[in-house]
Amino acid sequence: MMKRFSLSRSVSATSTARSLPAWWVITRRELRDTLTDWRLLIPLIMLALALPLLVASAMLVFIRFTEQLELATQIVPFAILLVGFLPAGFSLILALESFAGERERQTLETLLAMPLGDRELYLAKLVAALALPLLGTLLSQLVFSAILWLFAVDVALVAFQPLRVMLLLALVMTMALVMVSGAVIISSHVMTVRAASLLSSLILVPLALIVQLIAFLIVGERWDLVVAVWLGLNALVVLLVQTGMRSFSREELLAREQLRRPWFGLRPRRQITWFHGGPIWVIARREMIEITRDWRSMMLLVFLTILMPTGLVAGIHALLPRLDDPLAIAPLIPFGGVLAGFVPISFALVAALESFVGERERNTLESLCALPVSDRQLFLGKLVGTLTIPLVTGLATQYLFYGMVAFGLPALYTDSMSPDLLMQMGLLTVTVALALVTGAVSLSIHAGSVREASLLASGILLPTTALLQTQAPYFIARRFDVIWLAMLAIFVIGLAFLRSGLQTFRRAAIFSRSREEIGLRRLWQVFRRFFNEYQPAGTPLYAYAGLPFSPVRFYRYELLALLRELRLPLAVSLLAAIGGFGFGWIQARVVVFPAVERALDLIAVGPAPSLLLALFVFFNNLRVSILSNLLAPVSLGVFPFLVPATVFAQIGYVCGRLIERGGVGLDSPIAFLVAYLLPHGIIELPVFMISAALGLRMGAALLTAPGEFTVGENLLWAVAQAVKVWLLLIAPLVLLAALVEGLLTPLVIMWVY
Repeated sequence: MMKRFSLSRSVSATSTARSLPAWWVITRRELRDTLTDWRLLIPLIMLALALPLLVASAMLVFIRFTEQLELATQIVPFAILLVGFLPAGFSLILALESFAGERERQTLETLLAMPLGDRELYLAKLVAALALPLLGTLLSQLVFSAILWLFAVDVALVAFQPLRVMLLLALVMTMALVMVSGAVIISSHVMTVRAASLLSSLILVPLALIVQLIAFLIVGERWDLVVAVWLGLNALVVLLVQTGMRSFSREELLAREQLRRPWFGLRPRRQITWFHGGPIWVIARREMIEITRDWRSMMLLVFLTILMPTGLVAGIHALLPRLDDPLAIAPLIPFGGVLAGFVPISFALVAALESFVGERERNTLESLCALPVSDRQLFLGKLVGTLTIPLVTGLATQYLFYGMVAFGLPALYTDSMSPDLLMQMGLLTVTVALALVTGAVSLSIHAGSVREASLLASGILLPTTALLQTQAPYFIARRFDVIWLAMLAIFVIGLAFLRSGLQTFRRAAIFSRSREEIGLRRLWQVFRRFFNEYQPAGTPLYAYAGLPFSPVRFYRYELLALLRELRLPLAVSLLAAIGGFGFGWIQARVVVFPAVERALDLIAVGPAPSLLLALFVFFNNLRVSILSNLLAPVSLGVFPFLVPATVFAQIGYVCGRLIERGGVGLDSPIAFLVAYLLPHGIIELPVFMISAALGLRMGAALLTAPGEFTVGENLLWAVAQAVKVWLLLIAPLVLLAALVEGLLTPLVIMWVY
């Protein structure tokens, strides 16, 4: 949403608040625009919900698996630091566009004309830019702490030491201040948001290294040095704020050339008529020239290309003397190359994020849409142009790392790499770049501003980063067959984004969106229409009869029609269940968990019937299903897909272990299924399949738009149907299944065994 500064409004605002500082006029307006813009708050809130859940789940699984509760004193503090740092980094776009964004929206001159001094103006922008990072940091840490206290009280009691928690909170807040202070300085000295976003790596990369340093200090129980790091960051905040206020000059900002300075005095050829070739190549060349003609952006990419492999190799050299076997880290060399290539790809994603929405903010969207090319050619041209730079940068960084390892540590390279593996790692980087860039370009179609697109990018970066991190154990185990499956999954996601972009991109729609205002009241009206009355997806809003909500009509007519429409997501849920059961069965032959073996030894001793057990099961199942569906749009349906896959994988693993233990008597898998699963599972498992199908439908809503729906209307339709089915079908059946599991299943266990 474009912020419009009116001098008359600012004067009247100043006259009504004479007792307040002059800079508060701008700050208050910026805060009001930020904290009331649902397009900014919803992605930030989703990130603040998803990230703590992922980190807490992974941490608790690790602690429970190792059965070492004392590890919580080391892992939980670092997790608190991590869940606070990442949301602040993702929401940094508000600070990065504080002045550069005003220039692109052509409101900079009006802003600078306000009756404020340079320092007051700079301070106003700085304070306003702190809103989103601090909000994201505090919300994420609050959610993480609540998850531990609600679902792992024993871990929370061990890990939450008041003084250390307060220090970590202050540390994260200080890092947010460092990021925002540096970002505002960058924004006041660059011409475009794209250049500011790329230069933000000069802030994020050093701070990420500081986070790693603090992690080592926490593990080593060196909290005195953690305090020293915090004091040093506070001094850096003071230095950055003072430097920014002293270097800011509105005269210099106004006098700066509107065009970026060309390389070596050569003016780039910017006219589209100068380009030759097919329409896709013409648009791609135009995009690549726009990216490469900013020398600051290119120098930064070169800096990252050299810094990442050099830093990783230096870390390996520092680690080797401490290892008894220097070849012990050889399995991590392939993963290190992928990680080195992923970092510059993620920073170069800025060009893809603003591929269309940036044209709108630079007022070049009309000329772009007027080109004599088809919608498909225009989209593919933008995609090729924005994909080339990240792909080349990522591959160069990756193979530079492998080359430095080969020349500097030949024994380690020989033990870890091979020609086939080099090719596979390169293909993995290509698939990651394809998925990230196609997703970013698709987001750029639907976003209202570069700020929104940057915040929504967390929905692509987080799942991709999590998927790469989950592959680290398979790299260590040299299970590169599993890596091929991960590559296939990432490639399918990239194709889904590509299909979504090609289907939903219409230049007339994206051009009209620049004038479109969508408020919360309008969203609520559309949601209520979808909720009250069922019509197939794609039915235009004017075709709805405006019927009131009726549970009787839902049970008699709408439920069956909705299930017929969900037949594809239901089939995918069934496929996930079958695949999960098979995966668990296979793993039972090769992996043995001591905790599971001890539970199987006591399989004949079931729990006592209890209403408290029923309530615990009810709230636990409700939590898993609701959270997976809430995260469905962010993860494109990955989390709902994992629910039936994980549940049936556990069932398959237990059945497989019982077969391995003999398969008869107490170890009979049939007896286990009849006693432990059948009584409540006949209700619970189909309900979870329906819940997963609804989540898959919400995730798929962002990839296509049926009929006359927009992507936003498609998502609202899917959410409305999910809420309605949850209230009228899933929640009552989950309660019934929990009562059966808590009161009846224990009796069946005693009868069978």
